[in-house]
Amino acid sequence: MSEGKSQGMKWVVLLWLVAAALVREPAPLVRTRSGLVRGVLSHDRRSYQYFGIPYGRVDRSNRFQAPLPPPTWEGVFDAMEEHIRCPQAMGPIIMGDPDCLRVNVYTPTRVHDEPLPVMVFIHGGSFFEGTGTGYLYGADEFPEHGVVFVGVNYRLNVEGFLCLGIKEAPGNAGLKDQIAALRWVKENIRAFGGDPNNVMLFGESAGAVSTSYLVLSQAAKGLFHKAILQSGSSLAPWGMQRDPIKTASNLAKEFGHDTKDPQEIHSILSNKSVEELISAIKYSERKNYITAETLFVPCIEKVIPGVEPVVTRHPTDIIRHGNYTKVPMIIGFNDNEGLYFVSADYGINVKEVNPVQNLQNDLEFPSDRDKNETVERIKEEYFSAKKDLVTGLVELYSDLHFKIPTVLESSLYAQTTDQPIYYYLFKYNGYINVPKLISMFWFKPGASHADELFYLFKPHSFPMPWRRLERNMIQRMLTLWTNFAKYSDPTPRTSRLLPLRWRPSRQSNPTALVLDHKLGSTRLWDHANVALWNDTYARYRRRHYGFRRTTRAKYSISLGQR
Repeated sequence: MSEGKSQGMKWVVLLWLVAAALVREPAPLVRTRSGLVRGVLSHDRRSYQYFGIPYGRVDRSNRFQAPLPPPTWEGVFDAMEEHIRCPQAMGPIIMGDPDCLRVNVYTPTRVHDEPLPVMVFIHGGSFFEGTGTGYLYGADEFPEHGVVFVGVNYRLNVEGFLCLGIKEAPGNAGLKDQIAALRWVKENIRAFGGDPNNVMLFGESAGAVSTSYLVLSQAAKGLFHKAILQSGSSLAPWGMQRDPIKTASNLAKEFGHDTKDPQEIHSILSNKSVEELISAIKYSERKNYITAETLFVPCIEKVIPGVEPVVTRHPTDIIRHGNYTKVPMIIGFNDNEGLYFVSADYGINVKEVNPVQNLQNDLEFPSDRDKNETVERIKEEYFSAKKDLVTGLVELYSDLHFKIPTVLESSLYAQTTDQPIYYYLFKYNGYINVPKLISMFWFKPGASHADELFYLFKPHSFPMPWRRLERNMIQRMLTLWTNFAKYSDPTPRTSRLLPLRWRPSRQSNPTALVLDHKLGSTRLWDHANVALWNDTYARYRRRHYGFRRTTRAKYSISLGQR
């Protein structure tokens, strides 16, 4: 053979090897209620992965309503399209597919004698961005711990959370998508090796807010059996529309219409494309993400005949009366949640802060004097001469938007449930604290919002070769979370990886597990900060939420020990 032909054959073999590496080996066929589904074998051959399986449908008839039943098909559905997402802004570009109600299932290749626990994950993204796919939430390593994993897409922004109190747009379509996904799991997950009677629901940020609402919702009752809330609460200022008609009216004004009539608003917005709706939402210089003025997020729904609601009363009313799904829970947050959001709103160099800008619309002050007194207390607590502006602002964002709402919600659960609650504080500062790196606050200790996610998930969208430097922490987090899914106890036994037992707490200021380079324990909250916001919300919490009024006085917590 000539040298030229030999070189040519080498190139053919090389190209064949590359192509073989790119072609995924198919997974076994699975029969769902909609039809047969074919997935792919993971690269490490340890899990079967089924991407983009429809669990519901949306068309013009139900654009702002609960999803329709999933489609059926003849033949085989190729569940191999991984990166389907619901419409959202990616910088200046609107991306996503309206046909986005999909689940992604990961199941072990190893055969098990009994059905496995199921972990259903609700992604974050402030209810206007994100996806339940492997783009960020590659769940490749979960099946290795003996569980079946399900990631969920749900409608976002206006299409997910337009709340007009009418049948055409009753509100919370995105939450109703999540409930439909849980119903799909109940009906189909056994075919993937999962146990429909042992489902753990968990979410981070907006996903934790969603999980909180589903815990409170009668519509989701019986669809899950334990829950984890990571850095999010239904009581967060950004987790509920206080005046959904005003929010929708403000959007209609961007199209030249000044009205507060729900039917008129629906007529205006339903004739706009999703790109037009998302593009019309404007953000001010220092109000993005969770601090934005226009937030299409969950609402307290108006009772409408023939429409199944998610939540029709304020969360604190529901919890205080014990009318929620009582299941074992893990609840916690990261020590420096605010780093990511301060960076988004101010950058890393904060020149000045006006605390009035940080007061949220879930507070109503009867007079300027009350408002000014509250501002002075905020200044004293967060912006005294002993603290630099960045530190004070990070603490304020962390407390107001994550820690205090979580403390309040978990305190109410502790008073009304007979199930165990485990608390955590994530402080680990490692090589894959990606949100903290993005925020440019490398020099700050501790963990930013969403940092813990990268110790659970392996993103498919970008390589992270340095993950191997964090194998110990990754295995620790995965073991704790999957243990809870399997046993309702994150540490049923101690080991080298988990050298101490993580026990539930019943104290008014509960003991939390510290997730750091070494495991430890601490009190969940700081007395002074909680006292400030506890008093503020007891006095000034808004009474009118959407279509209902509520009682102000009983939304504070006891600061004593027991």
